[in-house]
Amino acid sequence: MKKKLTFVLLFIIITIGVCGYIAGNSILPYSIIKPHRISENLSPDSLNLKSSNIDIKVDENINLKGYWIQSTQDETKAIMILLHGIGGCKEHFLGLAKKLANKGIATIVFDSRAHGKSGGEYCTYGYKEKKDISKIINYIKSKAPVLPIGIWGNSMGGAIAIQALEEDKRLDFGIIESTFTALDQIVYDYQKRHLKGIGVKILTDFALKRAGEIGDFDPDMVKPINSVKNIEQPVLISHGDSDENISFHYGKALFDELKSKHKKFIKVKGGGHYDLSSKGGLNYNQTIFDFIENSIEKSLHITTPINNTGFGALSQV
Repeated sequence: MKKKLTFVLLFIIITIGVCGYIAGNSILPYSIIKPHRISENLSPDSLNLKSSNIDIKVDENINLKGYWIQSTQDETKAIMILLHGIGGCKEHFLGLAKKLANKGIATIVFDSRAHGKSGGEYCTYGYKEKKDISKIINYIKSKAPVLPIGIWGNSMGGAIAIQALEEDKRLDFGIIESTFTALDQIVYDYQKRHLKGIGVKILTDFALKRAGEIGDFDPDMVKPINSVKNIEQPVLISHGDSDENISFHYGKALFDELKSKHKKFIKVKGGGHYDLSSKGGLNYNQTIFDFIENSIEKSLHITTPINNTGFGALSQV
């Protein structure tokens, strides 16, 4: 009886090990870097926005598809690059693009590599995407060489934006919403949540290493918590204290480590992962737009006084 029990336990352990290896080697890696593609039946025209299609070739002969959306005002103050989250698409930011257009700010909205209608098979959470942003900046500079450039990213887009701000100093300022500190940590967090609180770090580390081999990138280099230590441009970071996907503490940690002297953190009370604007309300949106206006003035070196409440502060909405 004892021998039989030992055999059964050994069989179970081996089975679990084999299943774990198969999952870590052949299933989980693709779930990390190959998101389901979506596109929505929405265009700038449907929101009465004037725009032109853009098609920008980046490394690996990948074409990024998007729109250059014009300001609705007589004067264009700046242009903002908008970055969606994992499994998202450019259409998710058209509503925000309209708000910015009405403030005199043009936008570029596009499908990130491996998303929407853009090319590419795998996403790398900023490792390659930060270089894609530099190609987009090249495009902007060829059309509007003196226009200040900002970047606004949500979730994965926020992580990409942080790495792009470190990589390319032509970005004048950034807005970062609901993002993570390190790729290996957030992959583990997601796995733990899907297994109802059971985390297996050795499995997620193995799967992420394999994902890096498949996607030809180094996951250990995707650490926004390290990137913020080298960012000097004005940056606003916001996070909901009820975020169900990415811990609020990650947003605060990013802010604390951010080198910039011109920074602001917004804690959105009751805010989840996707509803900061609605939960924060008018105060949240006004705080962000004030920060953008101050950042544009700073980038243009305007000598008139800047409202200091836009920088170096903590707030709650």
